[in-house]
Amino acid sequence: MNNSILCLTRDDPEYSHDRQVKDFIEGGGRFIQFRSKTLPPDILLKQATQATNHAKACDAKLVINDHIELAREIDAHGVHLGASDGTVSKARSILSKGKIVGRTVHSIEEAVSVKRESPDYIGLGPYRTSTTKKDLQPVLSDDQFQSIVEILDPIPVYLIGGLSTDDFPLIQSFGLRGIALCSALFSVSNLMEQTKLAVEKSRAFPELSSC
Repeated sequence: MNNSILCLTRDDPEYSHDRQVKDFIEGGGRFIQFRSKTLPPDILLKQATQATNHAKACDAKLVINDHIELAREIDAHGVHLGASDGTVSKARSILSKGKIVGRTVHSIEEAVSVKRESPDYIGLGPYRTSTTKKDLQPVLSDDQFQSIVEILDPIPVYLIGGLSTDDFPLIQSFGLRGIALCSALFSVSNLMEQTKLAVEKSRAFPELSSC
């Protein structure tokens, strides 16, 4: 399964997360992060449940951003943790065996600390300014990104933040597992077709490690 693209959902009042996940999958996306910062708990539960069901029916993997208990409740494939969302060991103590636990890294210091937790993958960034996380600004050079990937080895790393389908060469340049795409997949009206185009383009830049 080609996992060189991590597809990220986003809050959109006219485009539910579960529909986004369905369109990602129909376009060939197979590794998806359900990421919401604004949904009320009842709607979050409903959409995350439907999204997880879509993923399971289509041999895709879906992780829930931030919410460990929600991931456990709906039996998602795993969870992605930011700096304030708890530790990998906490997530593994709550989730059932074999679930995916990802972590975010923003700096060399965080990379050293997070590696000790042994997450299943890392989201490293931001590489550029992102429209979905305006509060985070790029502060690292390419050499520093390269150093962080080397520090984290052999943990698979996805670069995140303002990336487009023109950035697949970074997979080989930095030795990444892949890149995370969000706004780039929403740049045209048809999310499924845009995902399909991204997946086709990614095949020329296969991921360099597996998880």
